[in-house]
Formats: sequence, structure tokens, C-alpha cells
Amino acid sequence: MKRIAILFLLISSFSFAQDLKLVKATKQTINSGASPTSTTNYMIEIKKSKKCKISIDSLVNTYTQKSNPFNVVKVDDPTVLSPNYQKVDASKLTDKGIFQITFSSIKSRGSGRPGTPPMNLMVPVAEFTQGAIIYYRVGKKKKQLLIESFEQLETINAP
Repeated sequence: MKRIAILFLLISSFSFAQDLKLVKATKQTINSGASPTSTTNYMIEIKKSKKCKISIDSLVNTYTQKSNPFNVVKVDDPTVLSPNYQKVDASKLTDKGIFQITFSSIKSRGSGRPGTPPMNLMVPVAEFTQGAIIYYRVGKKKKQLLIESFEQLETINAP
């Protein structure tokens, strides 16, 4: 009887396990151009451990509650120095492995030229300072993965 109870606990713990596991979430800002523009590139790395069909429906900014466009790539071997990336359809993730979800936000500060909009004009942009939520489906079940924060990588100041 004890073996049956232990077996039941193991099976139930695996059946309720998270289908997608957050590996890391980073952001990097790139400042560039004569018309100062800041682009913040975000990358969410997730691990899919089961071979089942998952459909990523949307990526939502936690603060604004607005959906953001994104791309998904599969990383063939994340342990090598230059891994191979394959673009995949977000609505048809069937293989298990490591996937990266990338998206960005752009902030323009005005041209600085005489007679044009004033310099240092701050344009509202969808910053992900309070995190993001990935909404996905496994079969007919709707699920979500919360990304609470993004690790800040070194800012790049390009000419």
C-alpha cells in the first residue's frame, strides 16, 4: 500500500509540473544614432522538458497589460560557444529543449536638429520594468509563465 501511495505522489507531481521552465531573462540597451535612439532587446530563455504540443499565444507587459510581438528560436546545443538557432512557429512547439523568446522596445528622444521636435523629447515606450507574462496552451489548457524581472546586461553606446 505504501508503494502505491508513493507511486501516486510521484505521478501527480509530474503531471502538475510546469510545462515551460524559465532558465534566464535578460535585457540589453543599445543607444545609437545622430537622433538619439535607445533600443532595449529582451531575451527569455525557457526549457521545455516534455515532448508535447505547446502554443505560445502572447507575451504581455505586466505593467501596461498590452501584448508585444515576439520571435521564438530553438537553441540546438546551448553548451557550445556558438550554438545553432532555428526559428520556430510559436503556435507549434512540439520538440523538447531550450527555446529563446526575443522582443524589443524602442525609445526615440527627438532629432536635435533646428526646427524639428525638441531634443530630449521622451516618447512613451513599453518598458518591461515590472516583468512580463507568457500565455500559452498545452492542449486545451491555458497556462502562463511569469517573468518577474530581467537581468540588465551592459549598455552599448554606439555612434
